[in-house]
Amino acid sequence: MKKIILIITISILFVTLFSQENYTLLSVADTDNFLAPKVNPAAMSFGNAKGLAFLGNYDEEGIYEDKYSIFFNYANFAYVFDKALNDEHTFAFSSKIIRNLYLGVSYNWKNSHYKDGDFNEAILYRPFDFVSLGATAMDLFTDEATYRTGLAIRPVIFNNKFGDRITLTADFLFAEKSSQTYSEYDWQKPILGVQTEIFDGVHLGGNYDLESETFGINFGLSLSKFDFGSITGFDKDNEFSSGQHYLHISENIFRSIVTKPFEKNKFYNFKLSGKILEKKRGSKFGPFTILMTKDKTLREVLERIEQLKNDDNIEGVVFKSGNFSTSFANIIELKDALLDFKQTGKKIVFYYESIGNINYAFAASVADEIYLNPAGSLDLRGIAVKSPYIGSLLDTLGIEIYNFRSHEYKSAANIFTESEMTDAERESYEYLLDGLYDEMVKMIASGREEKINKPVTELIDDGPYFIAQDAMDAGLIDGLIYEDELEDKIKDSYSDAKIIKKYCTDKIRYDWSDEKKDKIALIYAIGNFHSGKGKIGQSIGSKTMAEKIRKAREDKSIKGIILRIDSGGGSSLASAIITREIRLCLEGEDKKPVVVSMGGVAASAGYEIACFTDKIIAQPTTITGSIGVLGMAANLKGLYDKLLINWSIVKKGKHSDIGTTARPLTEEEIKKIEIAIEDSYQTFISDVAEGRGMDKEQVHEIAKGRVWTGKQALEIGLIDELGGLNTAIEEMKKIANLSNENELVEIDSYKSKFTFSTNMGRKTNLQLPDEMQTMINLAEEMQQYGDEKVLKLMPLKLEIK
Repeated sequence: MKKIILIITISILFVTLFSQENYTLLSVADTDNFLAPKVNPAAMSFGNAKGLAFLGNYDEEGIYEDKYSIFFNYANFAYVFDKALNDEHTFAFSSKIIRNLYLGVSYNWKNSHYKDGDFNEAILYRPFDFVSLGATAMDLFTDEATYRTGLAIRPVIFNNKFGDRITLTADFLFAEKSSQTYSEYDWQKPILGVQTEIFDGVHLGGNYDLESETFGINFGLSLSKFDFGSITGFDKDNEFSSGQHYLHISENIFRSIVTKPFEKNKFYNFKLSGKILEKKRGSKFGPFTILMTKDKTLREVLERIEQLKNDDNIEGVVFKSGNFSTSFANIIELKDALLDFKQTGKKIVFYYESIGNINYAFAASVADEIYLNPAGSLDLRGIAVKSPYIGSLLDTLGIEIYNFRSHEYKSAANIFTESEMTDAERESYEYLLDGLYDEMVKMIASGREEKINKPVTELIDDGPYFIAQDAMDAGLIDGLIYEDELEDKIKDSYSDAKIIKKYCTDKIRYDWSDEKKDKIALIYAIGNFHSGKGKIGQSIGSKTMAEKIRKAREDKSIKGIILRIDSGGGSSLASAIITREIRLCLEGEDKKPVVVSMGGVAASAGYEIACFTDKIIAQPTTITGSIGVLGMAANLKGLYDKLLINWSIVKKGKHSDIGTTARPLTEEEIKKIEIAIEDSYQTFISDVAEGRGMDKEQVHEIAKGRVWTGKQALEIGLIDELGGLNTAIEEMKKIANLSNENELVEIDSYKSKFTFSTNMGRKTNLQLPDEMQTMINLAEEMQQYGDEKVLKLMPLKLEIK
């Protein structure tokens, strides 16, 4: 602490002695810090300008003047307020156009005269780490317009260690020159400069204007997210002119003059709760995207784990009461990421007040220690499928539901027509649960086998553990402690390690150019299929999804497409439209590879769109298959009779009122629908056979509406490999023969300019039983399909808790 105070004191004394007149001496090719909105607005998109900054003025006597500037800088937008005799306001905008090329504009005006302001344009191009080019056009559309170009280079004679620590600049100004007899525009003599940071966080440099024979010296210090200092300006007689000093509070981390002694040996408090989504739900309103939740996405969590893995200052992570909900497949992906994290020697600790069922399996598979509150519980109980059946109730009410299905395993509508689970359903679920349960048992055994006192299956049968000590005695946890004792426990076990709550990964950029990256399109297919436009993270509209695939296919910069599917199916028409768009990727001038990454579920129509792709990858616990077709119709005549409601119909056309709930279907109409169901099924299995290189009869034997786990699907040839999104990326690199670093680009059918997150999603304080919620969800889903009679929809959604 004394060292920090000493350095700050020295820097303040230096600021008192030296200042700058203004920032005209700064290079338009090198300045990308908080001054970018004033020097070169294009540089804002480079990323180093973000934050809040203050720039104060004082004279050679050290007396502060009533002039200062405040910078409010965002990634691509800034507002600057300059306090002076005539206050000045500046709005600046910037955008990255292509790799290493940035454009910017700004508009500044004095006081309320916003209509009489000055318009400025800027460009920045950084093709290599040792070359930067900048240009500005200031005060355009006026008689005093000036044009400036700049070149910045970093001497290549230095090795990588010092390659970004010395920068030489030269700026050339094209402006008006005046004499006693004439006035004209001409190139002025250059402004030469040098900037250095030989030691971390210590900035020293200077500039010399050959035209005006003035020069400046700048000095600054950086501490974590703080950058402060000054630049001194002198006139041609080497006399001090005027000065400014600055303080920049950045969103990014600078190279710091001080390394904190406790930076290493830290455990990050990883907040993992609520829902982990494939994609956040939202809606579009013109250029705005409103995200209806602040829950994390799977990609966000995986990226954070990767950042922590590569941070040498992080020794481990702590999950406190981290019960969360997501698909079983996503849990496997998180497990694999954390096991990779542990390969670097880092540790993982869990603390719970109470532990959920599948959350325990997850924790057991990766944790070094699991602690439980002494008054808590462990809800370990295995996996079950529960489904309500209201066929008898509907019969009593006089409601008849027609359940058209290609085969007995295609049972999504059974809850409306049956009084209990059919034998075919039970057979299918038994086999599916075998696969999921085996994976759960394997997860627990992999992390706890040497600590537990019984086989995992017996311990599950002994659960739930409502008394925490029972879980401790069984070896399922490592200790009973209160949350306030956790940090001391970690300090004792891991050399005085400290738990930190905040973690920043964004750092100031010291390189200049972005390396060439191979772009891979990422397209999410989340929710049920239906015609028209989809909803972000909620449903798959045929129009919206086809547009996304077409956009990626026709984009020459895209090398391949990864289709991330988490869907139980839906409209047969919608899936057919989307499947055709995917097939167009297989041939023609826009041909490019497509790899499918399956999430929690990719079944029925969700499986169909995966057939004509280069590779299908799923987790062992992904639910897939359900290759079959169904349809539903309702006859409410019996209910109307009970309610004394009479219908009268006038029609032209024998079947003009087909689908009305006021009468039963005729035998002829039933036959028509059955033929449509069979035709759709035959097309479905033919597509699977063609896409997967299988015999049609072979597909039929594993189809019939049966659902499979990803591991089971691999054994019967429905998928190609087990893995997650990262596996899909690696496979794409092989298939497309990509040698450069890849960039995953999420494709949208139309780009949003502004995105906001909110918790405005639908909420209710009423907790319905799971069985009732299942019926409500299915009824809501059916409304999406309108009058469509043919659906490719899997049975009830299986949630593992």
